[in-house]
Amino acid sequence: MYYYVFYFALTAIIMALIPGPAMMYCITTSINHGKRAGLMAAIGVELGTFIYVLITALGLAAVILASPRIYSGLRILGALYLLYLAYNALPKQKQQAIIKKTVKSKTITILRGVILNMTNPKILLFFITLLPQFVPTDHRNIKIFFILGLAFNVCGFVVNSLVALCSQHLKYKLAHLRSTQVIHYIPSTLFFLIATLSLLGMLL
Repeated sequence: MYYYVFYFALTAIIMALIPGPAMMYCITTSINHGKRAGLMAAIGVELGTFIYVLITALGLAAVILASPRIYSGLRILGALYLLYLAYNALPKQKQQAIIKKTVKSKTITILRGVILNMTNPKILLFFITLLPQFVPTDHRNIKIFFILGLAFNVCGFVVNSLVALCSQHLKYKLAHLRSTQVIHYIPSTLFFLIATLSLLGMLL
């Protein structure tokens, strides 16, 4: 059974290395609010993923995927939330934001990460179509789903945490260049493009 977990972990790392909304959220948070906030963002997106682990293990994800209306609604919510993140990531929004308490800031950062991954239909498709292929026929139970889900969470957290830390480091290294002001607009632009492509995919 353990070699199934190993192969799944390799697949999870490859999946985590592919740029997407979760990675961009960690990058944006790290650049705008520091490496600790970036780590909180990574925790948030992995908590959102783990909720799908629970859903999959309990067999509820198949019900959601089988309903076109529920699945379409999930895609729309995900696209709208990405647009919200795009607006919130703009430099002017960063300057106008007022964080009253550190605890509240951490909570909001984690909560946004949870919502981001919970409204990402690609995560649902991953657990429905790919995860079962790594479950041996003699271990088709809730336990193995939790083990694989935990491996996926760990891999995702490591990748997103490293990306967040590197993004903050890059910000300080390039702070003396005027052209780096453009960097602040990159996350917002990418969030907007991902949301637009998601909505266009529903229409085509």
